[in-house]
Amino acid sequence: MRPSNAVACSVIVPFHRNVAQLSHALRAIRAAMDLATTGGELIVVSDGSAEDCSALVSEVDGVLLGIPGPSGPAIARNRGAAIAGGSILVFIDADVVIARDVLRRFADGLAGSEFAAAFGAYDDLPGDPGFVSQARNLAHSFVHQRSRRDASTFWAGLGAVRAEAFAAVGGFDERFTRPSVEDIDLGYRLRKAGFQILLDHTIRGQHLKRWTIWSMLRTDICHRGIPWTQLLHQYRMLRNDLNLSYADRACVVVAYTSLGLFAAAAWRAELVWSALVCLLVLAWLDRAHYALFLRHRGVWFTVGWYPLRALHHLSNGISFVIGTCLFVIGRMGVRLPGGLPTEAWQDYRVGTGR
Repeated sequence: MRPSNAVACSVIVPFHRNVAQLSHALRAIRAAMDLATTGGELIVVSDGSAEDCSALVSEVDGVLLGIPGPSGPAIARNRGAAIAGGSILVFIDADVVIARDVLRRFADGLAGSEFAAAFGAYDDLPGDPGFVSQARNLAHSFVHQRSRRDASTFWAGLGAVRAEAFAAVGGFDERFTRPSVEDIDLGYRLRKAGFQILLDHTIRGQHLKRWTIWSMLRTDICHRGIPWTQLLHQYRMLRNDLNLSYADRACVVVAYTSLGLFAAAAWRAELVWSALVCLLVLAWLDRAHYALFLRHRGVWFTVGWYPLRALHHLSNGISFVIGTCLFVIGRMGVRLPGGLPTEAWQDYRVGTGR
């Protein structure tokens, strides 16, 4: 560890496991730093990792900061930011391989503009060849492509924020001790503080993560959906954007209607036809999503994704109900497993001295 000198961009990468993926990510960052005309530094925060990455970090002329853990990416990113000297903090996950122009575009997009933060999107060529990984990555990219440029949230997989804005809101909420919605929470606090956030889906990075059906469901419900719902209520951010568009909400209703009709068909067989009509309506509501899949992967890939996409909508319904219940119960002073603190992060950190 060494103190940082004043530079334009400080790239912060939290790392816990899979040094092979980290190697790809760091070499891409180094190439982007060499291309950028402004100065930069690379900080890798080893979050209780059992894998030695010191030689790799030295090879790309980076700084390695070790912390006990795993403490979670929120804490790891904050510790990296604490020693960073850049006026812009760029957060990149250890399984994301950025395009060569990313750092230059972040610097250009934030320098002298009204935006205090910006984030990009995954590209259309994920590293893992599996069907779920390919489809999941394309679905994530679609959400960012269709959403408003003036964003109300933040994404730390490939995002940047001005250092003074980051400090003004207290950084990431360290009560998130595992990968979750700590970046969304940061974005909401930035917006509440009056800062603007840019979503530029042309700023791209390749995702190397391998997805399975089980990891998709666990993430959608436990790690993202349920805590995100609580943040929506806490910050009153239920807007027609990202995964919360009116079409997405209608998809959840139609998916559960179809499921209910299929279940009722055990007693009244003619209800099967109504359920099938609901499935057609579900496809129509999601037509922009499937159009992107057709363009990039063809008919059979899109057909194969349809049941998993419907499962995603069902997961969102479960997440919203459970998250809403946890939020209401938390407001009553009862903290259940999975419930987020009702105090704002700065109030919790500064106001109570904890």
